Amino acid sequence: MTEMAYTSSVGSSTFVVAPFGSWRSPITSDLIAAESIGLSEPHIDRDAVFWLETRPREGGRIVILRQDAQGQTTDIIDPPFSARTRVHEYGGGGYVVGDGIIYFSNFQDQQVYQVGTRTGPQL
Repeated sequence: MTEMAYTSSVGSSTFVVAPFGSWRSPITSDLIAAESIGLSEPHIDRDAVFWLETRPREGGRIVILRQDAQGQTTDIIDPPFSARTRVHEYGGGGYVVGDGIIYFSNFQDQQVYQVGTRTGPQL
């Protein structure tokens, strides 16, 4: 016996009743992935915490963030920079921080850049 979908109404709402597994959900894998921000590689330097944040809404760009002792969070690198390296499979990381200076590999050109907490990236 084949089950068929039918339309039903309750109050002012109309909905489709369908057999198990055949209904369409408004929640898609793309919707879930677009809202999932990844966090990785935490580091502590002086009085601040640093980490990487993957941002699906920015094409998967990986941003270095810093939170200071007062709890203020700031992005360390702006677009188009993305702190990612192709050697991470071998134990490498996208960035390192020490004495307030951050070194990171920019994914687009695989160059290593230096950035201070108050200055922009420099080769």
